[in-house]
Amino acid sequence: MLLALAAFVGFAGCGGDDEGAPIPSATATALNTELDRVQARIDQGSAGACRDVLEGPRGPNKARAQQLIDSMPDDVDSDVRSALQDSFDRLWELVEQECDDKAQQEKDEQDQQPEETAPETTPTETTPPETTPTETTPPETTPTSPEEEILPNDGDGDSGGGVPGNGNGNGNGTGSGGGAGAGVGE
Repeated sequence: MLLALAAFVGFAGCGGDDEGAPIPSATATALNTELDRVQARIDQGSAGACRDVLEGPRGPNKARAQQLIDSMPDDVDSDVRSALQDSFDRLWELVEQECDDKAQQEKDEQDQQPEETAPETTPTETTPPETTPTETTPPETTPTSPEEEILPNDGDGDSGGGVPGNGNGNGNGTGSGGGAGAGVGE
């Protein structure tokens, strides 16, 4: 289609019939340049490059070609102008179809690629380390006899310097050191 359109532009630019002027050569050259750019973008292969032909931010070819057609002098043959407009309109339809096909093809290719997933990990059971209960035994204590039992200090600390004596346990008698009721002598 592009080749046919380029040939048409070249032919129409060479001359017209008796009813009007041909396409100006500068316009014919500029239209052929736009056709080459369209072909290059389509040949690039991506849907994005294809869409740039129609509406891309980097100067869509469709808009530039339309400006060139619209800017032709009024004396250009109306049949040539009409045929040129129809040809470019058909080109844009074909480009739109090509872009849709490329977009669908890219989508299909992405759908066919396996998704990258994180490797499955099996949770590992963490078992607390086995502990052997340790038996704690209280320190050995030897029972104390009542005689060896330490009595609390409940006096004023003055026993008169004597040592309490040993008693027989019945609480009668006097000791050798003046402690009252501390025990009975033998």
